[in-house]
Amino acid sequence: MAYSFFSDLFQSFMLKTKTYYLQNSFNASLRPTTLAGVIAKLEYLKNDTSSNKITVGRQICLINLQDQQEYQVELVYPQKHKPSAGRFSVISDLGASLLGRTQGELAQVNILGKPVLFMIKDVGFPQKVSSKTM
Repeated sequence: MAYSFFSDLFQSFMLKTKTYYLQNSFNASLRPTTLAGVIAKLEYLKNDTSSNKITVGRQICLINLQDQQEYQVELVYPQKHKPSAGRFSVISDLGASLLGRTQGELAQVNILGKPVLFMIKDVGFPQKVSSKTM
């Protein structure tokens, strides 16, 4: 019984640690080759007329294939990176792995040295909030 309690506690701690790492590792991908790859993808996507590829400004629904948890994220430029609001930079580990992919594809992100697979469930545009004047 005590083993089960500590095992559950450890699993909860690891999930929270992985989530924290994913949300706060936005500059971990600043290796020159990775950055060059992101820039090349952004240039390619700028000229691509296909509307279903993930690029800056897209709203993405992801499913973590390990725990089946669903996430809503928006891909943004680095200065607008705010993981707590669901906005991830294109130069983050998550952003770089999503860039250029389409619905139904898998994206792998290394979190604490372990690969985590996400399935791209949906790709769209962020909902605009309309404000009414009274």
